[in-house]
Amino acid sequence: MPSSPLALLLLLPTAAAALLAQNTTVPAALQGVEGTGSSSVPFTGNLACVYQCLYDAAELPWSGPRAIAGIALRADNGTPLAAGNALAAKGFLDVSVRLSTTYRTAATASAVFAENRGEDSTLVLSMARIQLPAQPAQGVGPRPANIDLMFPAPWFYGLTPARPNQPPPDSLLVEILIHSQPTGSYRLDNLGGCTAPAADFGNQGPLCTVPGAAGQPTLGTDTAMLAGQPFTWTIEHGPPNAPYVLFGALTSQGALYGNPAFGLPYPMFDPANPSQPSTALAALRYSAPDCWFNVDPATTIFALCDATGRGSLTVTLPAGRANVGLTLFGQGLILAQTANALQMVTTKGRQSTICGPLGVARIHAFHSSTTPPTSGTVALGQAAVFEVR
Repeated sequence: MPSSPLALLLLLPTAAAALLAQNTTVPAALQGVEGTGSSSVPFTGNLACVYQCLYDAAELPWSGPRAIAGIALRADNGTPLAAGNALAAKGFLDVSVRLSTTYRTAATASAVFAENRGEDSTLVLSMARIQLPAQPAQGVGPRPANIDLMFPAPWFYGLTPARPNQPPPDSLLVEILIHSQPTGSYRLDNLGGCTAPAADFGNQGPLCTVPGAAGQPTLGTDTAMLAGQPFTWTIEHGPPNAPYVLFGALTSQGALYGNPAFGLPYPMFDPANPSQPSTALAALRYSAPDCWFNVDPATTIFALCDATGRGSLTVTLPAGRANVGLTLFGQGLILAQTANALQMVTTKGRQSTICGPLGVARIHAFHSSTTPPTSGTVALGQAAVFEVR
């Protein structure tokens, strides 16, 4: 049945609202969210610059072909209302923009600029003279994307056909060529480090301590947790030079040894008679009052405290964008001969979530010659935040 004119008119506001609600921010996770870093690359000093940002398909707010009429960069707002939060205008700059759909991913980004470009690499903006606008001080939250780079004609993402035995060409490469710029620094909202959500869990009573220590044994973690990168767990308030074990697990739930009778957290003593061993540890014959197993260990790593009773153990986290959001759980068990009959103390459990990097990479090189360089420096997890027009 054909729609009536009245019905079409009623649908228009809904359709308009849906269009306005579309996410146009790249990376998609940064829609309405300040980036995890800031950078004055490429708008620093007075040198020319070749600046590539590569975004995996998983970071784009669309799928399938997409017409792009321009891009708009976001200036940094990493220190809301702090001194120096406002940015002065910088201009004038001569810039060009090249876009392409590419087989490369952030993890396989090349230092050679040409190797990152796809078959549809197109110079969408040539030798435009722009000014980076002044940015007033503002409160918490991202600045508007108002560094506009509009193209004379739209460019279409995602029309490059797949090749046999090749992955889909679905990453987006944004390349900004700065031919000249005046002296000065102008910071962009940027992907970079991230703060890993972390929290303690489980039990630890006041008797689970090392005599003479400044506090109870604790397990700490790095503030940033990036897939594929080193991550450090830290023991505090153990005995000097004592061996310790880091227990690792993928959950804080369940039971010790997988036995439903030993639900976590599980005591290392008999709650009815703390001087006696727990049921699960009866074979050890001794008790560690107020100390608990807070995880069922899936892995164990052995290390030593230093002369101050502090231990630091670094592991390499699993790589891959798929691991962002994965929470890992740990607990420390420390040999402490004067603490109790079992000669062991434990920390509370500590959980930390992998917060990055997103599937982005930055490749750039400053130069002062008339011939641009052919390669630059690769930084995984670094890239500008922008909106698609």
